[in-house]
Amino acid sequence: MIEIIIILGVVGIIVGFYFWGVKGGEKMKAERTARLAKAENGTAKIVSSEPAGLSGTGQGGQYQAYEFTMEVSSPYKSSYTAKSIWEVYPMGAPKVQAGMEINVKIDAEDNDIIYPVADGVSFSWNGLMMIMAKKMQK
Repeated sequence: MIEIIIILGVVGIIVGFYFWGVKGGEKMKAERTARLAKAENGTAKIVSSEPAGLSGTGQGGQYQAYEFTMEVSSPYKSSYTAKSIWEVYPMGAPKVQAGMEINVKIDAEDNDIIYPVADGVSFSWNGLMMIMAKKMQK
């Protein structure tokens, strides 16, 4: 009898953690969507890029993350230099070469967070977490 109670308890804990994780993920996704909705339109000229040490599989297949240095401009702000980490899928690679311009969205809360607006290229939330962790260490 005690074994059944232990098994049910373990299963209950596992199910609880699962739903807790799903709820947290939905909240994070809603926060990111809201943040992107508030971002303003702009353009970025790619100055340079280097591998960011992240790769994986996403909605567009396999990607490699790159840290881009770019000259960002918008109708509301003067041009400035920013760095951002983006996930680049094979079909997006030709769109983000040095010297090219790409449409972007500039985060309303932090103008150093630049979201690409192009098929095959997406903002790396993992890269943002990596940058924030480095800043916390300093």
